Amino acid sequence: MRVLILGSLLWVFAALVLGQDDAYSPPYYPSPLTGRIKDESWDEALEKARKFVGQLSLVEKVNLTTGVGWMQGPCVGNTGDLPRLGFDGFCLQDGPLGVRNTDFNTAFPPGISVGASFNKTLMYERAKAIALEHKHKGVDIMLGPCTGPIGLKAAAGRIWEAFGADPYLQGIAGAVSVEGIQDQGVIANAKHFIGNEQEHFRIGPEWKGLGFDNVTDSVSSNIDDRALHEIYVWPFADMIQAGVGSIMCSYNQINNSYGCQNSYMLNKVAKEELGFTGFIMSDWGADMSGVAAVLAGLDMNMPGDGAAYGDGASYLGKNLTTMVLNGTVPEWRVDDMATRIMAAYYRVGVDQSRKEHPDGPNFYSWSLNDTDYIHPGAGGPDGSGDKGEMGLVNKHVNVQTKYSRQTAMDVAREAIVLLKNDQSDKNSSTLLPLKNVNKISVFGIAAGPDPAGVNCAPDLACSNGALGGGWGSGQVNFPFLSTPLEAISQRCIKEGISILSNTEYDPAPGGQFDLYARYSDVNIIFGLTDSGEGFASTDDNLGDRKNTSLWHNADSTIKKAASLNKNNVVVVSSVGPVNLEQWIEHPNISAVLFTPPGGQYAGEAITEVLFGDYNPSGRLPFTIAKNDDDYVPIVDQVTSPAPQDNFDRGIYLDYRYFDNNNIEPRYEFGYGLSYSKFKFGNLKVSEIQKPSLTLPKPPSLKPPHFYQNSSKPDPESAVFPSGFNKIPYFEYPYIDSTSNINSSSSQYPYPKGYSTTHRNETTVAGGGPGGNPALFKDVYSVQATIKNEGTQQGSYVAQLYVGYPRGNDTFDTPPKQLRGFDKVNLAPGQSTTVKFNLRLRDISVWDVVSQSWIVQKGKYTIYVGSSSRNTELKQTIDI
Repeated sequence: MRVLILGSLLWVFAALVLGQDDAYSPPYYPSPLTGRIKDESWDEALEKARKFVGQLSLVEKVNLTTGVGWMQGPCVGNTGDLPRLGFDGFCLQDGPLGVRNTDFNTAFPPGISVGASFNKTLMYERAKAIALEHKHKGVDIMLGPCTGPIGLKAAAGRIWEAFGADPYLQGIAGAVSVEGIQDQGVIANAKHFIGNEQEHFRIGPEWKGLGFDNVTDSVSSNIDDRALHEIYVWPFADMIQAGVGSIMCSYNQINNSYGCQNSYMLNKVAKEELGFTGFIMSDWGADMSGVAAVLAGLDMNMPGDGAAYGDGASYLGKNLTTMVLNGTVPEWRVDDMATRIMAAYYRVGVDQSRKEHPDGPNFYSWSLNDTDYIHPGAGGPDGSGDKGEMGLVNKHVNVQTKYSRQTAMDVAREAIVLLKNDQSDKNSSTLLPLKNVNKISVFGIAAGPDPAGVNCAPDLACSNGALGGGWGSGQVNFPFLSTPLEAISQRCIKEGISILSNTEYDPAPGGQFDLYARYSDVNIIFGLTDSGEGFASTDDNLGDRKNTSLWHNADSTIKKAASLNKNNVVVVSSVGPVNLEQWIEHPNISAVLFTPPGGQYAGEAITEVLFGDYNPSGRLPFTIAKNDDDYVPIVDQVTSPAPQDNFDRGIYLDYRYFDNNNIEPRYEFGYGLSYSKFKFGNLKVSEIQKPSLTLPKPPSLKPPHFYQNSSKPDPESAVFPSGFNKIPYFEYPYIDSTSNINSSSSQYPYPKGYSTTHRNETTVAGGGPGGNPALFKDVYSVQATIKNEGTQQGSYVAQLYVGYPRGNDTFDTPPKQLRGFDKVNLAPGQSTTVKFNLRLRDISVWDVVSQSWIVQKGKYTIYVGSSSRNTELKQTIDI
């Protein structure tokens, strides 16, 4: 580990000593003005945005930045209208795997499933299909994709919403998803920025209500500077480079500064270093302050009112109006907030999308009734007040299409990972795919339907049947769920195969279970794990899983079946890594499938793989350990009002940790088998452009754009108009009176380091979308051949890893890191060439001293193979 001597270095983020609880995030001001980096893709949108914002009054600009309050509009998030201009407020809706809280929508498999596909084309198609359903429901801003959590913790509640435990995989999937969403005229929202790696203590008051009375503040994710850049921020750089319109800051603290008022993360990293042109919104209730958050770079707060939804006034709204009028917040900051929002609106083409749906949202997030309260939040925090006017709220528009259904099915199929397929004792062939069987028995609660129905609880916070997805705001109402038992039964009935089942939790000895298991040609046993967002729990799993064990007595069921029959297939459906050690080496466990949540077609996809209609091609997007102690634990017990979560593994995320410490996993990152056999060969590495060891000077910044405001706004113009009919608890931009407006800027306790002087130069790591433009230039090309030497057509994932120089004079670095992947489909005997390009960024490390990316001199090993451990080809290059 390099020793950093700070000396006079003002940058103190790197002063975090891992294992200590005094992590500190330094101030960075002022908030950079948008439009200063050279990025032609934003130029036209910025020009339109400036023209639009230039005509707005102060209260109109504030109305763009402020949510109207929880349950005060049809969507989960709504901003205020601009009636003078005929501009409707924005509709923001979850989420990352479909349109939440509506009907006649598709329930797509989540991010972890498309991550397991390792298929970039499918990643785009999935995002496109989801965005189209949002668009046709009247949504302007889709709350996804999710690349945070990054996958640090195997039991983390929301890892299934993101794409896998690797920043490169997350970055590519995130960027491709951004393109798929925004190409449809819907603004994408990259979340959660950053360090949201567990649900425990994400919001202090939330967890105080769950029995942790000593917790008052959100957990602090304490991250060292190198890991921050190489792991946690990495995917966001890719999404910014792809033109993402918005970013969501997270609930947690980052080095003891709340994510939505952390000036270093928002101003310095996102807007300055990564050149982010769009706007930053808060997670729902994650805005913990007014002036501090605005000055730190927050551009929009959601849902608008207090952190506990409706029981406190907005930190923005009329308070933001007051901040400008009394001089506490400079008006250029509000101008920039509004400009960033409108620039995203025009760049993505929401103005054109709205022409297709001029009546706005056609759904209602708060019920499926045709008619209901238009502003249910008017009833107050407990809902007991007068909710006011009722009207038509749901039009029940069917946005499902053949394209969306096919895409959902494709993801469900390609996500399935074949972990094990040993020789059957009856013949020389493998047990899967199933052939020439006359009797099948199916076991396990995870095979059948939940007794309470497919949408068994709000946001699917239930798990007594087949797994379609996790729970929380990232989930949707299912139109149906194809369960494995249903799909296998239909297949068996069609083919005349006897199909028996027993899905009891703990079947009695000597009963039907024993009879079915003993005399079947093959047993198929299902097990699951589930997790979700921290506001709900299942079986005392408070969002995060209590452990990585299978639920519902599945381990015992598996072992019992294996004791009665020599031919057993185990299907593990899970949101993340699972401990398989109780039975994985049992000689009678012949085959194992790992299936991430499959969405509405989960059972049908599993059945197609079992019977060989589809050759499995999924790859693990994380590592499955032999020992739970090799996973990073959830911080679930605290004595401090502000729980501290020290990310003391640094850059050694997932397989990097296992490789660096010579720990043998059960199944490594990138692992997956096929019904066919593939072979790599002919590795070739060519230099495209000689990589520079340091970054070139970034492009100069454009001059700052300021609006020509001749004078401060007249406070009287910001007062509620005479006779204005207020909706209770609705957040307005108007102030009640001018009596409290006076100059407060000289008395306000501004944060240390606060400044209003804009920089003339950017950081050397910045200067373009995602960072210095040189980072995204290709420096090497890598190619290899792959041949299908088996008897079945199938898809295979070629994976490129890079090993950096290692030694006393180099940065501590994992033995290898993913830097490319490509999925190809080949007929038996067919071969093709897979090609990868390595960007300068892909061979760089973050230097905390120079605060930039550098390339080290030395030997780099280029690996191409089928997993992080099975790298069949390698070649060394010297830099």
